[in-house]
Amino acid sequence: MEALIEWLKPLKTSMLIRYISDLDLLHNSWFIAGAIFFIVICLLLKWRLLLSCTLTLTGLIALVYVVHSSGTDLEHSSDSLFIFIGGGTVLVFLFVYFVFMRGD
Repeated sequence: MEALIEWLKPLKTSMLIRYISDLDLLHNSWFIAGAIFFIVICLLLKWRLLLSCTLTLTGLIALVYVVHSSGTDLEHSSDSLFIFIGGGTVLVFLFVYFVFMRGD
């Protein structure tokens, strides 16, 4: 059990957020070009489910990053909680809309 806990330690949220922020993907032109290419290919080949899952996961990562960067002190904890709940609700609604309700 201890080996499993040690193996899962790098997957803590704070370590994942630090790793993503260290990548600094928003300023990498190759990443932006690849993301735009991926979106265009998904739209042209009508891979709506793959595009919806990828955009939802990206939105969730961005949401966790925004909430985590705002801090967790007692004065702003309710603001962070409202941002997380509201953003998560919007992400889930958009995912359900694009996957199940939207007809082509």
